[in-house]
Amino acid sequence: MCKEQTGKFIAPDGASKECFVLRRTFSVVKKVKSAELLATALGLYYIELNGKRVSDARLTPGWTDYRVRVQVQRYNVAHLLRQGENEVAQTVGGGWYSGRVGFQNKAGFYGTQPAGMAVLTITYEDGSAACIATDESWAAEDSHIVRSSLYDGEVQDFTRKRARYAVREVPFDRAKLIPQACEPVKTQEEFAPVREFYTPKGEHVFDFGQNLTGAVRVEIEGVRGQTITLSHAEVLDEEGNFYTENLRSAKAQDTYVPAGGKQTLFPEFTFHGYRYVKAEGLERGAARLTSVALYSDLRRTGRLQTSNEKINRLYENVLWGQRSNFVDVPTDCPQRDERLGWTADANVFCRTAAYNYDVRAFFKKWLADLRAGQSEDGRMPDVAPHVIGEQATPALWADSITMIPWAMYEMYGDVSFLSENLAAMKKFAAAVEKTAEKGLVAHGFQYGDWLGLDREVSSRDDCRGATDVYYMANVFRAESLRIIADAAHILKDRETERAYRAKRKELLAAIRAEYFTPRGRLVCETQTALVLALHFRIVPEKFRARLAASLNENVAAHGYHMTTGFAGAPYLLFALSDNGYHETAGKVLLNEEYPGWLYELGCGATTVWERWNGIDENGKLNDPGMNSFNHYAYGSVMEFVYRRLAGLDLLRPGFKKVRLAPKPIAGINNVSASYESVCGKIVCGYERTEGGIRYFAHLPKGVRGEIMLPGEAAAVCSGDFAVERKE
Repeated sequence: MCKEQTGKFIAPDGASKECFVLRRTFSVVKKVKSAELLATALGLYYIELNGKRVSDARLTPGWTDYRVRVQVQRYNVAHLLRQGENEVAQTVGGGWYSGRVGFQNKAGFYGTQPAGMAVLTITYEDGSAACIATDESWAAEDSHIVRSSLYDGEVQDFTRKRARYAVREVPFDRAKLIPQACEPVKTQEEFAPVREFYTPKGEHVFDFGQNLTGAVRVEIEGVRGQTITLSHAEVLDEEGNFYTENLRSAKAQDTYVPAGGKQTLFPEFTFHGYRYVKAEGLERGAARLTSVALYSDLRRTGRLQTSNEKINRLYENVLWGQRSNFVDVPTDCPQRDERLGWTADANVFCRTAAYNYDVRAFFKKWLADLRAGQSEDGRMPDVAPHVIGEQATPALWADSITMIPWAMYEMYGDVSFLSENLAAMKKFAAAVEKTAEKGLVAHGFQYGDWLGLDREVSSRDDCRGATDVYYMANVFRAESLRIIADAAHILKDRETERAYRAKRKELLAAIRAEYFTPRGRLVCETQTALVLALHFRIVPEKFRARLAASLNENVAAHGYHMTTGFAGAPYLLFALSDNGYHETAGKVLLNEEYPGWLYELGCGATTVWERWNGIDENGKLNDPGMNSFNHYAYGSVMEFVYRRLAGLDLLRPGFKKVRLAPKPIAGINNVSASYESVCGKIVCGYERTEGGIRYFAHLPKGVRGEIMLPGEAAAVCSGDFAVERKE
């Protein structure tokens, strides 16, 4: 049996080529019992046997830190072989490996020459076997793909003459090859245009009705040599014209030169974030355009349904934000010259993500790249894979190395999330400790409450909100120390547990001494500061009620709007609801004015925005330098809907024991949540009736629960439950 190590990484000999095809013919002269193909690339690839694709996966082998590991895909291909002559062809493009990534506007972060590798093992019925592996006996030729860039799009020319080349080996340490680690990216939902129109500037534009990540399929009976260019955008400008300024330097254009006749056109090695497409070189009615979503093929596990159609639409927007940004790595946005695995975005959203979809393998793969980007002294990258900046220890961003593994452990009960990451957690904690003075973090870069709305002086260059950045840093440091201690306890590492419980106790005392007055006032009483103190149990218990009242008063004084950014918004509704102000939490959730979760819906949003004011109340677009209309971070609000409104929460990791505690709010007459946990399907929710409120739940076999209603609690086992109470 051949292995990955049998195949060489090969590329066209001579000058570097961005896109090319590797070919090899071979004969099958016996009856085939089985055939297995292993393939990967330094770059992106798809592979064909006898002109047919071996898989419907896209953007293979996916994005990993190529300096550390590269995934290998495995395909069963016996059904594609035929007696006699056969041909295997691997088309390769630069992708993340040699194309543009990050803000530097230059290609070649990992290498300058893409290369392909394939190993085909054929086992015959007589017990013999044949091995066809990439080496210098293969040939290369130009592809119909002339240029391809994840940010700029793709150029395909079906009329070009394709030169042939000899191949050479591209050196690579094949010990870095690993099996496919998570679900592949695939094409998913399809959308026909809801409108085809011309803008005031005369641009020919298609509106597909849904902002998403993917590409447009063009079915055309074209003229040989005509040029068709499709440009992609998320929104129209104030005058109704095609708007791409927020893409920054990303061109986001696909250009085709058809061969003539009936043809289907679709890009291979790129994707776009868009709702609108501008077509050039294409007469109205001359082609059929279909928007095709592209994202990791994750299994749906959670569903929410309410009586409030705007909350239902918000939930759909959150789902589309997750789909759009879960393209092999959890990216921040899919449209501009960024599309990076930002750590804070993933951190605040990971539990919502895990309710919506099974993300175990997805995050396990990404966490490996997060660890790979950690410096020797424990500092963390801002993005994973690590392709920009230097490692540091900013709160919430760097705390991903503790908080995400803990969230995944709780959601799935999988101890390996802790065992694989504990050493990295401890290294990170040591790095943070170096930024401390007299027991408190006091220096080093911090993002703060990113995009918070409460700064006295607004600046394009400072999006950190008004909350004291080092207060924030110490709060999240305390949470990370708590997680390390709890993880060590579960892993039976008693020495580490004792050490980190002591560290957290000392830090908590220092935070309280520095940031709380003797009467329990918080030195910095922004919404975010109050939220973090309450949610992460920083406030002394004797002052909790006072601090919760301050938060409630602050929110009410702002007209039940939040002023929070990335650090405060995910926990705001929890801090209110869990501390006696559930009604206030409901008012904030349902507020349709700016700033708020439902404000975007009134502006036509079909995904979650990066900024609360991506489009202001007068229809003006925000600064194009940082104004994505497809960010999922603020979509973390759906965790609150699952866990508090619907009341579907866990008491033990993996939902082996659950807490069923729906908490109704005015404005939503019914809420139903279902979740396919690792222990089975759980359902929980409420509905208003003529006589009061009916609470209902379902537990799968073997799962225990506690139903907690106002003023009472009851232990239950598997089965269906319903009880009605007066409101």
